[in-house]
Amino acid sequence: MARAYAAEGAIVYGADVVADELEAEMKALRDQGFWAVAVPTDLMKPDEITALVDRVVADQERVDVLANVAGVIELKHLEETTLEDWETILNINLRAPFLTCKAVAPVMKRQRSGSIINVSSRAGVMGFADEVAYCASKWGLEGLSRSIALDLERFGIAVNTLTPGTPTQTAMSEKTYSEETRKIWRDPAEITPAFVHLALQTPQGIHNRYVNAWALSQQLKGLEETT
Repeated sequence: MARAYAAEGAIVYGADVVADELEAEMKALRDQGFWAVAVPTDLMKPDEITALVDRVVADQERVDVLANVAGVIELKHLEETTLEDWETILNINLRAPFLTCKAVAPVMKRQRSGSIINVSSRAGVMGFADEVAYCASKWGLEGLSRSIALDLERFGIAVNTLTPGTPTQTAMSEKTYSEETRKIWRDPAEITPAFVHLALQTPQGIHNRYVNAWALSQQLKGLEETT
């Protein structure tokens, strides 16, 4: 996602708890002539989320796009799911997007523009066995996003949730996907057109929607091929 945004000319601030990998990715973008900044951030710590947004606003005086991409999962039965599992998954998958949205809202409202993209899942609209905390976090993210979409639309801010729509190879899917699913998984780069397109939206466009990233990316690819 960071590479796709950088290629479109965005000033990218990447945030991740794995500082060395984050810096390597941002440096790779800088080496290509893009503007990319690494801000190591632990999404379990509200103070670090506040510091992240404060850093961006101090540098740029605005925030045009917020993409909440981070997510974690544990595949466990209900009775095996510990309170620690529950709190970790809910904190990263739901509390962190709440805090980032809350932090950027005043800035976007002041500039009367912006786009918020919260990465969801099929687990946000249907239940799956052994995903007690994960499903709860993604259903919660859907509710959060629907609510803030209505809160912010009058300020010109678009808010959408996005499900990959196709198996993608990520650190999380490497942990959870079966061998059969791994045979058909795709590079996340194939769904980045949807992220770029949603970043350009206003409440008059795609707004307050649960978007299938694969379907939208294929649609955009088809439009490019016919023009």
